This record gives sequence, structure tokens and C-alpha cells, in this order.
Amino acid sequence: IERKEVTDTPVRCAELMPKAITQLYDGKIAGINNEINYMETYITGKLANTIKSPGFIMDRNVFTGFLIKEFVKNGGIYLNSTNFLNAKYLNCPNQGGNNMTSQSFESCRDEIGFMENKVLGLSVRRRNNDKLERIKTRILVGSDGPYSRVGKIMNSFFGSGDKTNDVPCSSPQKEVLSDSCHVVAFQENLVKQKYYEDNAKIFFYPNLICGYGWLFPKKDSLNIGIAMGMGAARNKGLKDVYFWFKDELLKNNFINGFEKQNSAAAGLAPVSGIKYQLAKNNIVLIGDAAGLCNPITGAGNFNAAASAKIVSEYIKKALKTGDSGILKGADMEIKNFFGPSLSHARSKRNIMEEKWEIDDFENLIVKSWISFKGYWQRTKI
Repeated sequence: IERKEVTDTPVRCAELMPKAITQLYDGKIAGINNEINYMETYITGKLANTIKSPGFIMDRNVFTGFLIKEFVKNGGIYLNSTNFLNAKYLNCPNQGGNNMTSQSFESCRDEIGFMENKVLGLSVRRRNNDKLERIKTRILVGSDGPYSRVGKIMNSFFGSGDKTNDVPCSSPQKEVLSDSCHVVAFQENLVKQKYYEDNAKIFFYPNLICGYGWLFPKKDSLNIGIAMGMGAARNKGLKDVYFWFKDELLKNNFINGFEKQNSAAAGLAPVSGIKYQLAKNNIVLIGDAAGLCNPITGAGNFNAAASAKIVSEYIKKALKTGDSGILKGADMEIKNFFGPSLSHARSKRNIMEEKWEIDDFENLIVKSWISFKGYWQRTKI
């Protein structure tokens, strides 16, 4: 179920992915625009280090379009221009409306925990006819971004789960989140006007509070953008800071200033780490909805694809056996796979947020950005 008419249009992504993305799929994938070999990191305009960092700059709309075509080819049904509105359990005598409590949920389980009595009725609205439609499903997967509607519905059904593991940023049911839960980004895609080495360039300036800038070269264009803390972006003006950054690129001869714009877009990335609960009964969260973006880099493409791969195997088992409890294994596997690295990144982000304006800036970046050895040194949270 896709809200947009064309998925990933406009593209809200810097489009850099590690080469390992290809290992998740059988055969060739579409959407690879350019190959990247190195990452250069600049601090206040000066080159600080260069590391080997093999990856691809993607055309992400082409990549996701390719995945959808493969899905439909294998029998999937794809609904575009469709708003997902709500979900409720069917055949539950004590359901009590859409906001089911944990207690009333128990009455929907049969004695052996199978999903026959736990079918979800989804409400959707297709924009071409504007009529409310209903769909039945045995399993609902939310890959609907940092403000996941599926995550909120899951928690309205089942309560907030284990309170001891709950933190403000990782509670998908909370409507108001703190500024440290997300970074906000703005990016232009510009026509190339000169030769660029096929290296990813990362830029740190004190003005890009708790964030960074980037220049990622495609074959015929450039992705240039910034990401920064939400509070700082609100106070300083995201576009104002972006155009200041663009002037810095011009001053340092990274661009010539005459590049025409192909497109521009803004977006959010969650930087709070994995949500405390990814699967409950027959509802599962993946990708940004599960909080799988790296809290330092904001990168989430590979993690989203890998989490989908993990969940798909558990869905097969759940449908084969009729036991939706199997999906809890996906929750555990995703946390085991991504938990250590994302927890470490969040600890580094805590330091970055605390000391951005009071610590020696260069030293802070060396301790908290992935291209430096200091990033890999463990710190207590």
C-alpha cells in the first residue's frame, strides 16, 4: 500500500548505499547510477581524512520501482495513490472499537495462539475514486517511515509494552517527540558542470548543528545536501543554512555556482535507535518505522532492505504454521543484528549533542564520525 502515485518521487534520500546492498538480492538490481570508492571527510572546509568506502550512488526511485515490479511479477498486489487509514481486528467479540487494550486483546486469541481469529481489517482510501475500501490481511508490516502509522496502531491495540525498556524517542505511539529523536535534511540534485572524482564527500561545520553536509557525485549530476538537528533547523531556518553551506562549497571550489537544479526535497531521519518493540502478534515494523537509521550518519537504506529480508522469512513460517507468535523471532533477530552498532552510534550522538557548542570542534568530530578511529572507541551511555 503506497501513498504516492510513484514511489520515491520526489526522492528524499542522499542515495548513498554500501556495496553490500547487492548481496541481499538474487541477480542484478536496477538503479545503480555511480560507483563510489572512497569517503573524504572535511572539517571546517579542510580535508581531515580519506578512507576506502566502496558503495553506490543510487537512483533510489529506479531501485524501489524495480523491487515493486519484481513483487508484482511474483504475484503481489501493489496499490499506489492509496492512503492507509486504520486497522482493526475482525472476529473479536470484545474488541471495543479501534483502541483495543491489552486486556481486550487477549480475548482475540484462540487457545493455541494461531492467527485464524486475528485477521486485520485495513481501511484504505484510493485517490482515483476517493472511496473507502477495506482489505483483510493476516500480517501487517509497517515500512512507513519515522512517524509510522502502523507503529501507532500497533501500540494503540496493545498498550505501550514493557515500560522498563521505554524511552521517549523509541515509543512509536507518542505523538510529540523531542528534537533529538530526528534529524531534518534538505537536498538539491544539480547538473554537473565539471569533473568530480567518484568519492563521497562529507562536510562538518559548527553551523550544521549535530549534523553534516554532503556531496555525492552521480554520473551526470550531484546530490548536495545537509542534515541537522530539528531544533537547530527550526531556529536557524533549514534552507538558510543549506544555502550558506552551498556558498561554502563554492568558496572552496567544490562547485562552480552555475549548476542548474534538477530537483530539491526535504525529509526526516530517525536517530534515536531501534524501537523497543518491533513485532506484536501479527504486526511488524521494519526500516525507518523500526528506528533502524544510524543515529550518527542517518543512513538507513541497507538496514531497511536487510530488515525486510529478515522479516520475510519469518512471515513465510508464520503463514505456513498459522502461528503469528513466530514473528517475535524477527524482532529478536533484527535487534541482535543491528542493536550493537546502532546503540554505539546513539552513544556517540549523545556526546555530539551534549558537546557540540562547548567542546573543541575538530576533536569532537574525530571522536564521533565513522571515518575516524575515535568513533570506534566504546563509551559508556
